[in-house]
Amino acid sequence: MKNFSFKGRIIYFSAIALVSLAFFVLQLTAVMQGSDGLGSIILVILWALMALFGITGILFAVKNRNRLPK
Repeated sequence: MKNFSFKGRIIYFSAIALVSLAFFVLQLTAVMQGSDGLGSIILVILWALMALFGITGILFAVKNRNRLPK
């Protein structure tokens, strides 16, 4: 991540967050519709963690924006 620009980091983590949130919503919908298997619940948790990773990456990039040497 050291060689990425600020815009590159935002695009990278935004893509991860958007895709993960989309699959999280799809999997959560499936679980709410009655898919009670353990695998479905594990997938909901994993997609939530991936979405959290993307959102945290965006916040970290914004926080460290001014610390990058020019």
